[in-house]
Amino acid sequence: MNVSQNNVGQVLLSPYYTVKNGFDTFFSVVNTTNATAIFKIRFREALNSRETRDFNVILSPYDVWNGGVTSTGVGATIRTFDNSCTSPDKPSWTSTGTGGYQVDMTNANFSGTMTDGADATLARTQDGYFEVILMGVSTMDTENAANVIEYNAKHVAGVPRDCAKVDTAVGTVAGIAANTLNFVPPSNILKGHVTYINVANGTAVDAEPTAIENFAPNKKIIFPPSDNSPSLRDGDGAFGNPGLLISNGASISVVAAASEDVVSVLLSADNVINEYASGSGAATTWVVTAPTKHFYTDKLETAVVKAPFANLFTGTSCDQVSLAWYDRNEATATSGTHFSPYTPGSDSLCYEANLIDFNGASVFGAGVNHKAIDTTSVGTSGWVNLSLTNTGNLSTDKTTVTGLPVIGFAAIVRDTGSAATNYGSSEMHTTASGVH
Repeated sequence: MNVSQNNVGQVLLSPYYTVKNGFDTFFSVVNTTNATAIFKIRFREALNSRETRDFNVILSPYDVWNGGVTSTGVGATIRTFDNSCTSPDKPSWTSTGTGGYQVDMTNANFSGTMTDGADATLARTQDGYFEVILMGVSTMDTENAANVIEYNAKHVAGVPRDCAKVDTAVGTVAGIAANTLNFVPPSNILKGHVTYINVANGTAVDAEPTAIENFAPNKKIIFPPSDNSPSLRDGDGAFGNPGLLISNGASISVVAAASEDVVSVLLSADNVINEYASGSGAATTWVVTAPTKHFYTDKLETAVVKAPFANLFTGTSCDQVSLAWYDRNEATATSGTHFSPYTPGSDSLCYEANLIDFNGASVFGAGVNHKAIDTTSVGTSGWVNLSLTNTGNLSTDKTTVTGLPVIGFAAIVRDTGSAATNYGSSEMHTTASGVH
């Protein structure tokens, strides 16, 4: 298992979705080969990674599926105008009346008997992150009707032959057993992209998903849309390829007990580095997402907290961090150090998708998962080094792994006073590997 160096893989981890502050989130998934591909897309809310909606998408060779997340006024809904087959099929979605279909996100996994100590309302679905996991591929003939999935998912004049038949074939355990005999374990074929657009304000920023290669190269992991699998727990882990390609290009051998541990090793970082700009209409927000955190902190996944994280989630799950910021002329300041035991405060990350706002301005609005940083003592623009080293280390049998498994980016927008001339930019984080 390794992080892709060319943004193509079996798993795509998108660090953020949001419908806050006037933004919609748009995304695409590209099948780069001549294989028929089945993947699961799962949306998770920002605080504790509880699932808010998932479904399966079936891509014919060289197909693209795209969609978006937009506000319902209370929560969020997933909307698509794409013709590619999904399971559940489009009749199970709600028609937009303009050629599209949508399905609302749900709070079922964090309300009622599933409450976890945080907000239980639909407002919690307004931001989070999402994962795409390729489950299986087939190179069998798309012109042979005996190949039910391949044949009916294939586009003819821009429309799949019969998505209802595809849904029947992959919508149940029995259907999958009968109709996926042609399918083989996933290969590294998916590419994704995410764009955050505020139409009224005339701004947009982009993010690249983190692509993981060789996640499950030795087994099919095809499950119906009603199943919680596959997740990052369903990769090969210790049963697959133990060679991990870390961010500096060095190949090391790590044998972890579980798939989620291998993913965490791959994403572990001691430091996150990026830029900021504020003042003169500029605003910067960093997104720092820990896509495996729930396996170690959510009571649905574990009875006790596990390293590398410090606390079970009881409304928050905070890990100490420290920051050093610099202006563009080498002036510097830090957020300081602390005695142990540490009392969570401003210098901690307490959720799965955390947002850091600089100098009183925010790109993506407000929320309990936002942290405010004031760098004006040294300057309104420059760069920051976010240190994640003061946490329990992930245990492996051959390798020391420090820091936290995180992904993300910096979003910078500038308001000139006119939507016609406003603009935005983004930069993926630079990380210092926590693998030693």
